[in-house]
Amino acid sequence: MEPSFLPRSLLRCAGLGLLGGMLATSSLHAAPITDISTEKRLAALLAMPFATSLTGAAQAQRIAWVEQRAGVRNILLSDGGQAPRPLTHYTHDDGTDLWGLALTPDGRTLAYVEGGDPEYPNDAPPNAGQAIFAGLQTVHLIGPSGSNIVMGEGHSPAFSPDGRFLAFSHGGTLMIGHTGTRPTPAFTTPGAITGLRWSPDGHHIVIEIDRGSHGVIALWDVREKAGNLTFIPPGLAHDRLPVFSPDSQSIAFVRTQDPVVDTAPDKGRFWSIHVYDIPTGTEHNLWTAPAGKGSRFAAPEGSVLEWLPDGRLLFPWEGSGWMRICALPMDGSGTPDCLTPDGAEVSTYRLSPDGKNLLYTANAEDLDQWRAWSRPLVGGPATALTAGNDEIAALVTAGTDIALMATGVTQTAHPVVLDHDRTLLPVSPVLPDDVTFVTPQNVRFHSADGLELHGQLFRPADGTSRHPALIFVHGGPERQMLPAFNAMGYYSNTYIMNQTLAAQGYVVLAVNYRSGSGYGMAFRDAAQIGRAGASEYRDVQAAAAYLQQQANVDTTHIGIWGGSWGGYLTGLALARNSDIFAAGVDFHGVHDLTEPDHAGLSPQQNREAHETEWRSSPLADIQHWRAPVLLVHGDDDRNVEFEQSTLLARALTAQGVPYEDHVFPGERHAFLRMQDWLHGYMWMDRFFERTLMNPTKP
Repeated sequence: MEPSFLPRSLLRCAGLGLLGGMLATSSLHAAPITDISTEKRLAALLAMPFATSLTGAAQAQRIAWVEQRAGVRNILLSDGGQAPRPLTHYTHDDGTDLWGLALTPDGRTLAYVEGGDPEYPNDAPPNAGQAIFAGLQTVHLIGPSGSNIVMGEGHSPAFSPDGRFLAFSHGGTLMIGHTGTRPTPAFTTPGAITGLRWSPDGHHIVIEIDRGSHGVIALWDVREKAGNLTFIPPGLAHDRLPVFSPDSQSIAFVRTQDPVVDTAPDKGRFWSIHVYDIPTGTEHNLWTAPAGKGSRFAAPEGSVLEWLPDGRLLFPWEGSGWMRICALPMDGSGTPDCLTPDGAEVSTYRLSPDGKNLLYTANAEDLDQWRAWSRPLVGGPATALTAGNDEIAALVTAGTDIALMATGVTQTAHPVVLDHDRTLLPVSPVLPDDVTFVTPQNVRFHSADGLELHGQLFRPADGTSRHPALIFVHGGPERQMLPAFNAMGYYSNTYIMNQTLAAQGYVVLAVNYRSGSGYGMAFRDAAQIGRAGASEYRDVQAAAAYLQQQANVDTTHIGIWGGSWGGYLTGLALARNSDIFAAGVDFHGVHDLTEPDHAGLSPQQNREAHETEWRSSPLADIQHWRAPVLLVHGDDDRNVEFEQSTLLARALTAQGVPYEDHVFPGERHAFLRMQDWLHGYMWMDRFFERTLMNPTKP
């Protein structure tokens, strides 16, 4: 059946501005939101402009990005780093996302995705705004005249090198057509298309397809009418990240496997780089990662391979124990040469506009400070592109310009353009009037087993009297909190909340616990983390011990809060140490880590694994849980099952533990509407006021 495309205004004509239903069946009664000054402060901060999805034109000094302001998302465009102009004119905080931006090489036409969930693009789109009709996930095209055309349902739009064709995916179907005309299906294959790239000559599209147990790569010849889908010979693994050679005659890709659960970290060789020759239809293994460090594939989010003009391939590798960018000769004549420094992590990378330098973002001089760097491909020292007073999170090129995504202590994520020796700010976010922030202090302390930990301490302006204190634990867990706004919307909001708590008189410590990113592979893949033993909880205990040593902390009023894996650690803290933690707030946390039987393990090994998973779960220590807790969860969560929270609520009820609970019907894991973040944070604010700040107040 042909899909029906309705105007967005009709899709959301009901449910706008309505708060999702709320459960409050516990022994703690939800207080009404009456602290107008805090509510207004939070609303103003959450409404600050926040930039995402930065992209640039290959042949023009033009960038585009999504700006979220007061929960409303729109696309802005800037030429040469000048003040931007809007390309879209949406007006409601209805949770409809904009993402997947792509510009034609000349920058005159832009494609983007409206609706859906970038993390789960092939699932049913969310409907957090409770519209009459559930939203669609559609690809739009904005041409030189400014007209906005719906191209069809799908995601991941990509223009041909000459800009004449647009391709995108819809489930297992590749859609393709002349730019500006309605595309048609090229083929449909089992599984979900998760990525596509054009060849430099525009004759082929290489397609990455996820089939669950394995992944395959297909090649489509756009010059033929039918019957021209070729599969690169697959293996019993996941083939991914395909990239064409500069002459369009070969494709390099990565083949990965997942180790069985009990595989020792220093055993096995779980990924390799392969090359497929298009004229002959042959494929061969070029290089296999050796056993030991880096033998399991890991890459920064959004990574792509880069095939250099000199015949080398750029790829990420942790062979030294740190995420570095390395160059591999494609003729099989040598071993990888890593171009970025050891002892530091890289988050994004690409070639400079002239093809002579590797551009990348890394925490090369300070593990808690991310900067942009440039290094000649032929050798030589790296040069810092940014001064170090901002956190740099993304990097793209636009013609001869370099565009970055930056944040600061008082500035949300915003684009920065480097035009030779000039630094240009298309927008410059500022804090709302009458709002001041503390400058978070980088601190280091040690866990009981000697591991050095990093964190940020938010101190109230009054540093002499004793204050209640809070530990903030991030989710992921592969995340890193920094002493500034975060470039990820979820953690930009948590930074706002930590600043708000500090302004109210709490001492707040954001702890980067083991299993997080930014501090090397050994830290991220530490022994017995998560369901293998919850060793990261030692770091939460170390953070509490650090707070207990601070002269301005009231040690009887220490709380904890976090979301996702941070919600898990919050639950673990309250279940194991209600003697330390007086209260906690758990956003969409994990509470039972037990899994079905693991393939490849014996029945005895599975029993042992299940026991360890259970002992690592908050529910295993529910009989020791005494401290009150606030639970908040969206019931359309695709990251953490909603049942994780309903199960905990049942267990808390059975134990007589006081709790307050709230549900956002239709919301996802990272809430899509600003108004839902505001309500969730106000519930938390009032909860901590009753349990920590003024525990005797009714």
